[in-house]
Amino acid sequence: MTDQQTVTNLINGDSRTIYDFFFVRCKPMLVYIGQYFCQQKHAPEELIGEFYEFLSADDWHKLRIFKYTCSLNSYVTIIASRYFQQKREEELLPLEEHIDVVKSVPYEGGVDAFFMEDFGKIIARLQPFDRFLVQRILIDGEKPSDILDEAKVLMAKDESLNTDAKTDAQFAGYVYTRYNRVRKGLQKQMVAIGYGK
Repeated sequence: MTDQQTVTNLINGDSRTIYDFFFVRCKPMLVYIGQYFCQQKHAPEELIGEFYEFLSADDWHKLRIFKYTCSLNSYVTIIASRYFQQKREEELLPLEEHIDVVKSVPYEGGVDAFFMEDFGKIIARLQPFDRFLVQRILIDGEKPSDILDEAKVLMAKDESLNTDAKTDAQFAGYVYTRYNRVRKGLQKQMVAIGYGK
């Protein structure tokens, strides 16, 4: 069954496709991402059911706008990562908003310059792969799905990096979860030195 057929069947409420898609095809990815982001462990069925409710909301709006520029698995991995990340989002310094503000004003040595200097020092201490993720996604504003090929090349060159991902969807899940973990660490370090709440 092609991705387009799967999406059509999901939107039409085909019960067999819904079961196969959520509880067979996407189960490992959803359970991994859900349990990674959620502080309390949840039963796999609970995580899958919750994500099903989210994805099917608004008459499957998120599937209706899918452009098929990547695989359906990769697309759903992105949505699941964002959903479960938002679910456990902490009230910390919103780095993206702060960086967007800094980019929009001249670098003239004010508070924003100090922020970028402190932020740069923290980034310099990151592992090269994590620096790559922060630079391309957080600072440059690229979508993680656009950097997967480059990420694979970097991982192949660095023997200290290892992932058990065997498919593109699993590798995408690894990149998303790693980026979000690094981002959380950056937020905590910035708060620890006086930024944010």
